[in-house]
Amino acid sequence: MQPRRSALLMIAIGLVFTTALSLVPYALKLWQRDESQSSVHSFSTYAADLPSPIVREPVFDVAAWYAARGEELERHGVYIETLDGSQVLAALNPDVPFNPASLSKLATSLAALERLGANHRFRTELYLDGTLDARGNFSGNIYVASDDPLFGDVQAAAIAAKLRARGIRRIAGTLYVSPGFCFNFTDAPEEAAARLVRALKMGQPKTGVADPPPFAPTISYESYRLRDVLLYMNAHSSNFVADRLTALVGGPETIQKLLTERVGLPRQEVFIECGSGLGHNRLTPRGIVATLRALIEELQKQGLSPEEIMPFAGCDAGTLRHRLRGTPLEGALVGKTGTLTTIDGGMASLAGVVYTADRGPVLFALLNQGPQVWQSRQMEDELLLELLSNESAPRVPAGSASRRKLLPPLAAETNAE
Repeated sequence: MQPRRSALLMIAIGLVFTTALSLVPYALKLWQRDESQSSVHSFSTYAADLPSPIVREPVFDVAAWYAARGEELERHGVYIETLDGSQVLAALNPDVPFNPASLSKLATSLAALERLGANHRFRTELYLDGTLDARGNFSGNIYVASDDPLFGDVQAAAIAAKLRARGIRRIAGTLYVSPGFCFNFTDAPEEAAARLVRALKMGQPKTGVADPPPFAPTISYESYRLRDVLLYMNAHSSNFVADRLTALVGGPETIQKLLTERVGLPRQEVFIECGSGLGHNRLTPRGIVATLRALIEELQKQGLSPEEIMPFAGCDAGTLRHRLRGTPLEGALVGKTGTLTTIDGGMASLAGVVYTADRGPVLFALLNQGPQVWQSRQMEDELLLELLSNESAPRVPAGSASRRKLLPPLAAETNAE
């Protein structure tokens, strides 16, 4: 009997052990589930203490706003968001390429700032190759080379004063200008040379176009800073200045490369045919706002703010002189206009920065396609007023309410060597 009991006991122990082993996977699953629930509860408690996520849903139904005015939505592009990107205030066709018209000058401004620097001064150099007699007659050649896009009567008067200081009263030889020379927005060098002669009032020398000689300049003259030139260009939307700056930075392809590689815009959403915007350029509303943000960042690196290269609405001379005057946005908005009357069926555009008390700087890009440019401008102003006067509190920076002189008196350095 004893051996039989021992055998039964061993069998019983084996069964218990086997049953226990079979229950181990189930027990592990239960333990893992409890641990998982515990960790989820722990993360939920932690997440409750985190700040609220960034709000990306627009606060303003801009599509309904345009529809209520009987507008075809596909003809309008809108993107408005805070400078820090935390909140989109309005969006309509934000990733659809439109012709930005002169909003292209924002990209040109960015390229010029990066390539030249805000305090770059445009230089004019004179090379004197000849002789001067006792009566002040200069016989020989004078070469004038300049990359100044605003070269004109002011610069000519300064040069004439320096020539007279050297005893020159009359130029009896030939006055040559460099191939890229311009005078009072005339970029045909032959005509520019003729205008320069008339402005100098130092006789009737022959004129020509030629590169300067290989020796050092006799007189060098530094004109306006780039920052002053950009403010003038953007306020008056000068196509001439924009095209000159585009050439200086390497052409439209350089600006397009900057937008795709530096700003990070999708290649299929960018096409820059010319830096002035007087062509078939393409940018999206979101892309223009991104360009604005990159421009502001570059300005900050160089110790500047947006209003130092863009005009205030309702205050400064130029295309924004009469916009939003007498409204809460007068002096609180700095920006750039864009207008085309025939290309792509006509365009009226506006982009820039609105300073607000509650949301900080707000970036916006408004693009409206169609031949009714005046009505489109009215809608742009109405949209910004309705959105930013109701949803934000415009803040007028100190000093913005007074009209500024866009090109300050020249404090240039003129060196005689």
